[in-house]
Amino acid sequence: MEQPVITETEQQQQQASKKPMPTLTWSHECIQGFVPVAKTRSSQPIEMYYELHGTGTKKIVLLMGMNAACQAWDYQTTHFGAMNEYTVLCFDARGVGWTGGSWDFYNSEHWALDFLELLDQLNWTQDIHAVGHSAGGQALMKALLLNEIPNRFLSASLLNTSAGGLRPLTGPWTIISNLFVKDPKEQMIRLMRTNYTESWLNAKPDDENDSSFDTNFDKLYARMEERNSRNRSQNVGSMISQAIASLRHWVSDKELEMIKKSGISTLVVSNSWDNFAYLSHSEHLATKLSPWKFIVFDDTGHNVPTARSNELNTLLDTFWKHAELNH
Repeated sequence: MEQPVITETEQQQQQASKKPMPTLTWSHECIQGFVPVAKTRSSQPIEMYYELHGTGTKKIVLLMGMNAACQAWDYQTTHFGAMNEYTVLCFDARGVGWTGGSWDFYNSEHWALDFLELLDQLNWTQDIHAVGHSAGGQALMKALLLNEIPNRFLSASLLNTSAGGLRPLTGPWTIISNLFVKDPKEQMIRLMRTNYTESWLNAKPDDENDSSFDTNFDKLYARMEERNSRNRSQNVGSMISQAIASLRHWVSDKELEMIKKSGISTLVVSNSWDNFAYLSHSEHLATKLSPWKFIVFDDTGHNVPTARSNELNTLLDTFWKHAELNH
């Protein structure tokens, strides 16, 4: 009997189905997979894990920050993935979550190239709305500069990120010192108190339809445990590599001017209290990029996509529509 012809894409899907990956229970349609990247830029190809949420025609891609898996975008993937108009792509960067990689002396440019190769293999070449948080925003800036396909990016949202320079020490110190904390729960609590303000953690959740939690701390703790159950532990080499990539990041004023002149609509979002990036970093981006809006959240902390998910989702949806009308 003649064997059916199997395309390269089908082969990749069959191989991906055999790889370990998280179990997702979302109500919207979601596809999971792996693609090899950095074939010529690494000692061996990196198997990059990705998720596609929803089936709409408008393309959204989310880039998470340093040492954070794509599961941290769940407030966005579940919101926009359930809408008819969007397909949302998120992925684990090199050495994070389900993506391969360990110790590797790379930088935000390599991070960006991994990302662009993922887009190439998914045939995402036109009118993408990209959102980068923290170090993911750094990689996004590099990707905007390195991209060679006209009109690939329609908009870029830069959340709690920096073009480079000195950073606060509290955040990196917490990550490093957590290596010597044996209790995983204590590690998580230390990260929570570093990423979010105490007043926000102690406040009552603003979701009127959910009275399950007395405080944002309780709700966040449960959410992070759930995210961790969909993730896998990161090794020390990968953690250090990601940190070095972020700290080595630099985008010059001239390069920011290039992004501004490219015609890509931009949005800059920050907060008044942050242990990983100074507010002045976002102010600098806003000055150089002249974005559609520069939004500063109060009493939030570094992880705006979680702490201000409702406001951010509404803001992003409005911005994307603006970018489409002015394209």
